[in-house]
Amino acid sequence: MTSIIKNQLVKHLSKFARNLKPEQISLDVLKGKSELRNIELNEEVLTEVLELPIWLKIKKANCNRVAVRVPWTNLKSKPVELFIDEITVSIVLSADRSPSTSRKPFSDAQDTGSYGFAEKIVEGMSIYVNTLEINFDSGAFGGSFMLSRLSVESRTPGWALTNDLRKTRLHCHTTHRVLCYKQVSWQLLRIEASARTEETQRRNINAPLRLITSGGKIRICLKKNSQNGNVIHARISMLLDDILWVATLPQIRSAIAFYSHMMKLVNAAEKAAPSIPVPVPSKTQLIPSPEPQQIHAAANSMFRRLDLDQTSYHLQVKKIDLHLCDDNLNAGNYPKDWNIEAGAMQVTLHVLLIDVYPKTLASSDRSHWVRYTSPNSATSWMGNNLKHHFAKICEELDETTRMRVQRSWPDLMSFNVVVRVYDMVIQCVSDMRTKKEELQNMFTSDRNSKKSLPSDQYILHAEFANFFHPMTDHLPVPPPATFAQLGPFSLLFDKRTLRWILFVVENLQSAMIEADAPSMEPMPHTDIRIDLLMPKVIIHLSDPKLDARLPHRLIVSLSTVTACNNPFDVIPTGFSRIDTRLIDYVTNTELPEGKTAFRGDLLQMNNKQTVFGIAEGMQWWLRTSPLWIDTDHGEFSRTVPLISDVCFHASITTRKDQINVYVEPQTEVTALVDHFQFLQLTRLGAELSDFADLIKADQGFFQKGAPVNAPIIVVLVAINEVRAKLLLTSGPLPSPYETNQAFPQNNFADDLSVSKKWNAEKIWRSETKSYQELGK
Repeated sequence: MTSIIKNQLVKHLSKFARNLKPEQISLDVLKGKSELRNIELNEEVLTEVLELPIWLKIKKANCNRVAVRVPWTNLKSKPVELFIDEITVSIVLSADRSPSTSRKPFSDAQDTGSYGFAEKIVEGMSIYVNTLEINFDSGAFGGSFMLSRLSVESRTPGWALTNDLRKTRLHCHTTHRVLCYKQVSWQLLRIEASARTEETQRRNINAPLRLITSGGKIRICLKKNSQNGNVIHARISMLLDDILWVATLPQIRSAIAFYSHMMKLVNAAEKAAPSIPVPVPSKTQLIPSPEPQQIHAAANSMFRRLDLDQTSYHLQVKKIDLHLCDDNLNAGNYPKDWNIEAGAMQVTLHVLLIDVYPKTLASSDRSHWVRYTSPNSATSWMGNNLKHHFAKICEELDETTRMRVQRSWPDLMSFNVVVRVYDMVIQCVSDMRTKKEELQNMFTSDRNSKKSLPSDQYILHAEFANFFHPMTDHLPVPPPATFAQLGPFSLLFDKRTLRWILFVVENLQSAMIEADAPSMEPMPHTDIRIDLLMPKVIIHLSDPKLDARLPHRLIVSLSTVTACNNPFDVIPTGFSRIDTRLIDYVTNTELPEGKTAFRGDLLQMNNKQTVFGIAEGMQWWLRTSPLWIDTDHGEFSRTVPLISDVCFHASITTRKDQINVYVEPQTEVTALVDHFQFLQLTRLGAELSDFADLIKADQGFFQKGAPVNAPIIVVLVAINEVRAKLLLTSGPLPSPYETNQAFPQNNFADDLSVSKKWNAEKIWRSETKSYQELGK
C-alpha cells in the first residue's frame, strides 16, 4: 500500500522535481505524515509557474527537506502543514531569450475553473520555511536575497491566529463572494549586491550593498468568486519594523551602476522577445457583476463592512534611519578650503505609508481608501482639476468626439499612488570633529505649530494620479496630476550642509555618466501643486559675541505657500503692477544678460498671465499668505519684528538657459530695523555673496574644469509702497579707544512684549531725546 502511494507521488511530482525516487520519500499514511529529502526542482517548470520575466532565468533550485502533515479527520477546520528546511535558488540575469517559450499548456492546465473542497484545502495550507536564499548573477554583478523563518498562515479578519479554518473566510451566499485572509511573516530579511569582476573600470564601484531588516509581514485579503474560484479583488499590505541603512557614497555609486546594468538587460531582453498577441475577449465572456447596492443589501453586516471594491497595495514602515556617509579621506578629491572631513548626514522617517490603487474611479470620493481621510485638500484640487480639463477638452473637440467624451467621462479611471510620512528629521552634515552637542537638525517638523492641526496630520502628504479610459485608448484624457503638502516644518539654512549636498549630487551625477545609465524618456506634462503649511526658515547670523545686543538668528515665517504650474489654479486677480511703465523701466535698465527674454515675458503677462513660447508646465505661479520676518537671540528668546505681515504673488518662468522671476507684494511692506539688526543684515548680505562664489568654485572643481552652464536668473520685485523705520540704539555710545566694554542689554524686545502694540514714532522720539541728553 505504501509503495503504491509512493509511486503515485513520484508520478505526480516528477514534473516539479528532477530524478525523484521512491526512496527519497518517507510516508506514514495513517498519521498523515510524509517527508521528502534532497529534492532538485525543475527550473523550467518553476519558471513557468512563477511567470518570471524573460530576462530572469532560474539556473538551479534545491530543497534539502520537505515534511507534510495532513489532518485526515479535520480537513475542513485544520490546515495542511508544509515544513521546508532550506531552499536555495540560483538565478541568472541575462538578455538572451530562453529557448523554452511555450507556457500556455501548463498555464491552461492550472486553471480548473472550480472552487471545491480540494481548492479550499490548498488555499488553507500553512507553509513554514526555515531559510530561503536566492543567489543571482549577471556576470558583472552578483548578490543574494535571504529570508529567515518564513511562514504562510491563514488568519481571521482581525489577523489573529485561529485553530479553525472556517473562521478565516467570510461568505456571502447571495452574491457568491468569499473573503479569505492569509499572512506571510519572516524574522530576518537580508539583501546584498556587489560587483564581481576585477576589471579596471569597475574597481571604483566594487562596494557591496547591504540592507538588513528585522521582522516583517505581508497581509493578504482576497475576494473570490465562490463558484469558480476566480480572484476579483485583492488587498496586499506589507508591514515592516525599523529599517536601518548605512550607505557610503561608493555604495550609492555601486547601486547606480547596478541599476544601469539591470535596465540594459531588461531593454535588451524586451527587444529580443517575440511579440505575443493579446486575445481580446468577446462580449459573451464578460459576466456583469451585481450592482453595489444589490451586494450591500444581500450581504451580512460583517461581509459588508470588510468588503473590497478594488485591488490595492500598501506599504507601512514604522521607522527608517538612513545614514549617508563619505568615507573618502583623500584630500585631493576636494577643494583646498574644504572643511568637511568624512561628512555624514542622517535622515529619519517615522511611519512611512505608501498606498497604490491601480484602478479606481477618478470621480470617487475615496471614502473606502485605507487610512485615508476624505475630503481634504488633495481631493478638492483633483476634483477641480478634472472639471477644468473636461471643459478644456470639450472646447477643442468636434461634436461627435465631444459626445463620446461626455458619455465616457463618468467612467474615467485613474492609477493613484499616495505617499505619507508622519514625521521627518534631517540632520545637518557632521564630520569627524563634530561633537554630539553640536549636532543640529536641518529639517524638522514644527511640533508647536503641529498641535493646532488634527492629530493624524502627516508632515508629508503626496498623491500621484494617472488617468485612462477603461474601454478605449483613443479618447483624450487629462494629464497626470501631482499634489504635495508639506508642513508644518522649520528649515535651517546651513552653508556647510548645502555645500556637502552639492558635493554628493555632483558625485552621483558623475557615477551616472560613468555607468552609462540609459537615458530616461521625457516626462509628459504633469499638473503639479505644492502646498507648504506654516514653513519657517532659520538663518544663523554672524558671530554675535562682539556685542550681546546683536541678534543671533533671522527667522522667516509664513502661514502657507502654494506653488502650481497649471493656469486654472493661478491667482484670479492677476498681477496689477505690470504695466507700460514697468516694462519701460526694464527696457531702460542695463542688465548683464537676459533682458530681452525677461521683457518679452512681462509683455505677455501684461495681457495674460500665461507666457507662451515655452514648454507646457514650465511656468510656475506662487502665492503666499502673510509672511513676516523676525530676529531673536536664541531658540527660547523673545523675537523682535523686522518686517510685518505681507503677502506675495509671483511668476517663475523656467527655460534651459534662463529663469525669470517676477514678485509682486499685495500689501504695503513695513520694515522696522534697529541699529543691531541693520549691522547683522549687512554682514549677512556679504556672507551670502561669498557663499554664492564658493558654490560656483566648488562646481568648477567637481566638474574637473568643465564650464559651469548655470542658467541666468533675473528677478524683479515690484513694490508699490515701502515704509521703513530705523530705530537708533539706546544707552551710552561705545568708545573706539576702549576694549572689552560691558555693553548694556538691548531692552527693545522687552518694551515690545510689555506694550504688545508698539508705536514706531514714539520709540523714535524717545531714543532721539536720549541721544540729545548725551550730547549735553
